[in-house]
Amino acid sequence: MTNRLGGPLVGALVGLAAAALGAVFLTGGGFDAHVLAIAAGSVLVTAVVAFIAGKSIAPAAGPALQAPAFAPASGTGAVSGAIPVGQLQESARAAQNTADRTVLVETCIWMRDRATSPALAQHLDGAFVKVGVAQVDATGQRFDPAVHEAGSTVAARGPADEGIIARTEQIGYTDRGRIVRHPIVTVYRGQGVRA
Repeated sequence: MTNRLGGPLVGALVGLAAAALGAVFLTGGGFDAHVLAIAAGSVLVTAVVAFIAGKSIAPAAGPALQAPAFAPASGTGAVSGAIPVGQLQESARAAQNTADRTVLVETCIWMRDRATSPALAQHLDGAFVKVGVAQVDATGQRFDPAVHEAGSTVAARGPADEGIIARTEQIGYTDRGRIVRHPIVTVYRGQGVRA
């Protein structure tokens, strides 16, 4: 196995630069070391995860690539032989791309939650739409523990409100239909019933 340092290293440097800019711009124009420390910490964690996951399969030299000692009976239609290295690398690249996308989406959601600038929040929301990340506001839907997280309950106004979401406390997110973060909601419940 070989390490690919280029991608994670460049990503970490760009992330640290973005963290420094965030420490300046998100705090109203003044430098805030606390904001920089929080942002830089998440960037460094992301870089370490990318470095660890950045392993790639490299073709080995020597006997490891020799054909197996067994062969299927002729006429059975079975195919024998090693899986092509290119196919393994393609699969590893696809898995790495998925992992990288997940880290980036989760980081952008984290940034969106903390954005104090309406312009930055609007820019992130527009970027989410372009790449297939959607916000989930579950207000008015029937509570489903598979897709919602109950944060609290309020008394139902009537029997029809029982189990309906009164409001969304924290917006959820989906990435191309896959739940990234469940929305945290307040649910209407009758007296003495808890979510």
